[in-house]
Amino acid sequence: MHSGSKDDAGSTDGAEVSHNLNQAPEEILAYWTPERMAEAVPRDIRLPDQEETEED
Repeated sequence: MHSGSKDDAGSTDGAEVSHNLNQAPEEILAYWTPERMAEAVPRDIRLPDQEETEED
């Protein structure tokens, strides 16, 4: 599931993003070769503001 629009860097506009994993752990590990790991770019993770997470 993905909602929100992505910018050129792949970041979303603050919308919630989640992913379904349909692969076995072994398949995921096989995908991430040393070459892919070296070229990988970390995601920009934005946590909600403290006041957004507090309940009244």
